[in-house]
Amino acid sequence: VCFPRVGRLLPPSTRGIGPEPRGDFPPPATDDKTLTPLSIDKVLEQVKRQVRAIKAYTLAPLEAPIKLNQNENPFGMPAEIREEVLARIARSDWARYPDFVPTRLLNQLADYTGWVPDGVMAGNGSNEMIQSVIQATIEPGKKVVLPEPTFSVYRQVITVAGGEICSVPLTDDLQFDLPALRSAIGKHRPAMTIVCAPNNPTGSTLSQGDLAILLEEAAPGLVVVDQAYLEIGGEDAVPLLPDHPNLVILRTFSKAMAMGGLRVGYCLADPALIREFNKAKMPYSLNVFSMIAAEVALERRDLLDPLVKAMAAEKDRLATELARLPGAHPFPSVANFLLVEVPLPPGVLFARLHDRGILVRDLSQSPLLSRHLRISVGTPEENRLLLTALHEIILGKGEAT
Repeated sequence: VCFPRVGRLLPPSTRGIGPEPRGDFPPPATDDKTLTPLSIDKVLEQVKRQVRAIKAYTLAPLEAPIKLNQNENPFGMPAEIREEVLARIARSDWARYPDFVPTRLLNQLADYTGWVPDGVMAGNGSNEMIQSVIQATIEPGKKVVLPEPTFSVYRQVITVAGGEICSVPLTDDLQFDLPALRSAIGKHRPAMTIVCAPNNPTGSTLSQGDLAILLEEAAPGLVVVDQAYLEIGGEDAVPLLPDHPNLVILRTFSKAMAMGGLRVGYCLADPALIREFNKAKMPYSLNVFSMIAAEVALERRDLLDPLVKAMAAEKDRLATELARLPGAHPFPSVANFLLVEVPLPPGVLFARLHDRGILVRDLSQSPLLSRHLRISVGTPEENRLLLTALHEIILGKGEAT
């Protein structure tokens, strides 16, 4: 513990009488020749080397009428849910902090997922869940097995924590390489293995049976499964929780639940793990508005489920149409987006689509994806306009059906 150096204390009887002594500190230097301007480079040396070495997670601040670059629910939140949320918010006291433990929401999430309430943690988006789990677990010297390409935030947070990443490439057809994952786990004995299933940005997934194999072979290391897109597709990992205390599941309200702007995510794990993860999570990170919106969304899933089905139908139609474009190859996806290998340089195609008011995601800087775009599923009209634009750019003529 560091304490400031102080001067001699006066006897109790004389304290407060006359000026307080300045202590034993030397007088400030007055000779300008002895003063050296502080360089920001010297200040930056106080920041972790691994933080200075990585690139920040960024997204170009571009705008467009048709936004197909962030895998959101294109239909938005149903009006009935929005109206009920606003009514409840109007009755709440904004001057008061939100519940320290959002018990009502945690109980609802337990009912929704089929897990125990004390095995649920909720917070400011699934990104906070990722950060809390990694901060609570990973430190310098600990290894993390990570299939790539995947959601880049994992690598960023692991690196900041000082962990060592053991990257496992996906297969040539961008599926999880289960033999390679098992080999990496056996070789490195990692503290954590992270699997995004369905995987962003490829749309591929991992079966419950394959996940069970990884859980057995990774033990006692954690296996973190990010299921942000589960409502849209993939196999639920919750049935594996009772027999695998090293399983951690992450989920979000940003995709199927149409709440990307409100930032609500949650984590499912053994209650003993949740108690430790909560220590690494900021208090009061879930605000009143987001908490109430999540509660109402769970109460009115009957209004959201049809939108999820509509997204799935549009994804299938979009994949069929994209496959008709010469040189375009959409990969199978169980999520609400499609990874597409394109016949033009992705950066060029991205720019030309943006000129037409359409935003997609250029993935050409990601490993294995030098000729790929990721396209979120839009509304039927947005998808029609996208297909028309792609026909015009790639073929130079014709209209999409």
